[in-house]
Amino acid sequence: MPFDDARRAEFPVRPAFAGQAAHDARLTAVRRETAAAIRERVAQGIRNGKECGEVDASVDADEQALCVVAFAEGPAMRMHADPDGTPGAAVPAAPDDHLARVFTGACRHGRRARRVRTRRPGPRFCYQVIA
Repeated sequence: MPFDDARRAEFPVRPAFAGQAAHDARLTAVRRETAAAIRERVAQGIRNGKECGEVDASVDADEQALCVVAFAEGPAMRMHADPDGTPGAAVPAAPDDHLARVFTGACRHGRRARRVRTRRPGPRFCYQVIA
């Protein structure tokens, strides 16, 4: 999300790339692969949350990952298109509100005193309880 000067400077590359990809099958494939990889990382985080108890077992991780990405990309694009007309607090609020609806529980791994930090599949670290 384009919150700082560096990200605001690099953000225009995304819509420019999308415009080029509209006319180039090779770039379209790259764009689709990148979007799928981002959604998969978010979905893996949601699946990790299901294992920990942060996310209800009935939640569809792939469906919610699509929503999380959309709730992040939409406000980011608005902020890029109209920085003066987009309240800064509204941009992170959209994905934060949606994440709060997905991650409704507390991590069960945090209930024990003895923990070790382990790398799990996907984008986040989770604490695994040592029995």
